[in-house]
Amino acid sequence: MAMKVISPIDNAAEADALLRAGADELYGGFVPTEWKERFGPLASINQRTFAGAQIERFEDLSEIVARAHDRGCTFSLTLNAPFYDDDMLPMLLEHVAVVERIGVDGIILADLGLLRALRPLYPHMEFHASTLAHLSNSEAVKFYARQGIDRVVLPRHLPIADISHIVNAVSDVAFDAFMLVGKCPNTEGLCTFHHSAPDKIWPCEIQYSLTPLQPSASAELTAAMERQASWSRTDRRHGCGLCALPALERTGISGVKLVGRGAPPALKANNIRLVRRFMDDLQAMTDESEFRRLAREAHRKHFGAACSTNVCYYPEFYEAE
Repeated sequence: MAMKVISPIDNAAEADALLRAGADELYGGFVPTEWKERFGPLASINQRTFAGAQIERFEDLSEIVARAHDRGCTFSLTLNAPFYDDDMLPMLLEHVAVVERIGVDGIILADLGLLRALRPLYPHMEFHASTLAHLSNSEAVKFYARQGIDRVVLPRHLPIADISHIVNAVSDVAFDAFMLVGKCPNTEGLCTFHHSAPDKIWPCEIQYSLTPLQPSASAELTAAMERQASWSRTDRRHGCGLCALPALERTGISGVKLVGRGAPPALKANNIRLVRRFMDDLQAMTDESEFRRLAREAHRKHFGAACSTNVCYYPEFYEAE
């Protein structure tokens, strides 16, 4: 089965363009008015705290679902905060009941309590474990599978070898891996930073210095300090991974998930077209090294910058230019 291209979406106006560009699945977030009024912006329902990364109106959400279905595609709703407290659960259950009635196909989540509450109520829906669930090994995936998860979005930092092992070890769950934009120095499932700055400069990008507690830092600590400092000189929006598409296909994953909730519509569409072009090229590929060379050229043209290990989703394939 060919890998699917999974794209973020933030408003109904961009739905047709993203689907025409080649998206097989769409995903996005929607915050009910009642949630905003009761819990405020920092108690995020879906790990985004700025309005541009949310579908603004329920009518838009309904239209996005309808347009996706018209083209034989699906839409999944993000409810992927790492955990919710007991006061939030009734509103979450009502929220899912409402979106299920308009045909939302799947829920992307991390909180086990929410999964356990929803799974018996909606046996026909597909439940995705978000990268916020931090399922970084096969035993963690098996545990979530026993709770009813159908699909797993693998953490951003996993190398291809680990992805292949997990996919082979858990055959009854589908898997997605990240591609393009949003590479991060931190492990997302363990990150506690708030991403709410109006200028969208996140904590991992701010320039700061670390000082070792001991006079002489170990080689490992020195390397870690240097790598952290390098992120203030890196544009994490240049995240890529095109070079790894042949290897990702061999692992047997279901789809490549493009990052970019809150990004401009044109950028989302261009990202889809870029990945779709290289996925189509996989079918005629005879030389994998040439495929990677073309991918590096495409990265430079697409982002206006050379590849770097910081923004490479699968740095085991990185080659210095």
